[in-house]
Amino acid sequence: MDGSIIMAKHALNAPPRRLAEGVYMVGGPDLSDPRDCLCYLVQGPEARVLVDCGAGPSAARILDLVQEAAGQPPSHLLLTHAHIDHAGGVAELVRLCGCQVLIHRDDAQTLAQGDPLRSAAQWYGLKLEPVRADVVLGQRHQLDLGQGLKLNILHTPGHTPGSVSAWCQAEEQKVLFGQDIHGPFSPTFGSDILLWRQSMQELLALNCDILAEGHYGVFRPAAEVAGFIHKQLGLH
Repeated sequence: MDGSIIMAKHALNAPPRRLAEGVYMVGGPDLSDPRDCLCYLVQGPEARVLVDCGAGPSAARILDLVQEAAGQPPSHLLLTHAHIDHAGGVAELVRLCGCQVLIHRDDAQTLAQGDPLRSAAQWYGLKLEPVRADVVLGQRHQLDLGQGLKLNILHTPGHTPGSVSAWCQAEEQKVLFGQDIHGPFSPTFGSDILLWRQSMQELLALNCDILAEGHYGVFRPAAEVAGFIHKQLGLH
């Protein structure tokens, strides 16, 4: 039997993974689809933010996992950038649950046009269905999750021009969503290594306790978070 079929069948039975209070992993190769990045949910009293939504074919599965974790669909979808493995499911999710879509202005056009090169859709043999975001982000943004809980979003260009990262407090720990800290980098994406290195210094300065990365998994405590970022800096 094909390995991807085995993985897909296993994924149908896998529950969301709790990382901290109100923080879950709700998508990824062994949860939703082999082509998906790792997708995360931040649940607050008044809002539920899905961080990235996979390559597209598994959008309904990711929505099911969000609802299993939070009891409700996501109110917001934060796209850390416009690559297909992170943003391919956005159109279907909007149709299914009407969540608000947020993306940085420097990647918004890639999403709005369904650009097959800038989105890396051609790498995956998929198409990015064009979507216009509800909220176009700038350098910094805060989402109010209710009762004083905030999701803090900052522009961290390098992997793509409009890459963003986000962090929140959970159980007195600072959780960082740094999706493609590791790269890769390509002129096709508009990558910029110098900007990426500056972005990584900003993330290090946050001194986060948990890193939820987009492909390499979850790192904790703070020393492991910093160690992973320093390792990537040493590779590029």
